[in-house]
Amino acid sequence: MKRVNGIVGNATDPELSDAIAAHDAAGTLETVSLKSSDRKKSRLRVESDAGTDLGVLVDKPALSEGDVLVLSDDRAVVVAFESREAFVIDLPESAVPASVVELGHRIGNQHWDIAVETHTVYIPVEADKTIIEDVLGPYLPAEAETWYEVVDANRFIDQTSADHSHGHGGNHDHSHSADHTHDEVGTSHSHESTADRNHE
Repeated sequence: MKRVNGIVGNATDPELSDAIAAHDAAGTLETVSLKSSDRKKSRLRVESDAGTDLGVLVDKPALSEGDVLVLSDDRAVVVAFESREAFVIDLPESAVPASVVELGHRIGNQHWDIAVETHTVYIPVEADKTIIEDVLGPYLPAEAETWYEVVDANRFIDQTSADHSHGHGGNHDHSHSADHTHDEVGTSHSHESTADRNHE
């Protein structure tokens, strides 16, 4: 096991980006995929996608995607976060403000993370799906569509960028090229199309 005493920096840092790009081009860039719950751990034992075993002592309050754990002549190892399943609510433009406020209140009572993009709400699945549906179902507008979808974990991670913040929306592409089923609370229907489905 290789010991890592602190984070080198982030792959987006100007002084590191060229070196990371060079390792990527050379095929020597390795990734460590973490659960979002591991972000704030001070010590981690992880394995990269190339099998490198690392014992990491974290020297910052929380890890960010792109944090560089190892940077040497023969390899670079960076942090990524595992995708998360989310309960998605597509609210109609005609939704009554009072119902939206009540929905937000119910989500807040459960201390669930949330990301909002225009009329679409994403809630990471951290409880049994039936619990999520039972808690929120009575407060969803009749025209709302709901489904489950695997999304980038950064959608729910606080960052300095407004693109990814807790409880706020950012600019994300949420087109779907694959078929998926929208399971509405109380009903279900499927969309099968070879074209992308874009939600406003």
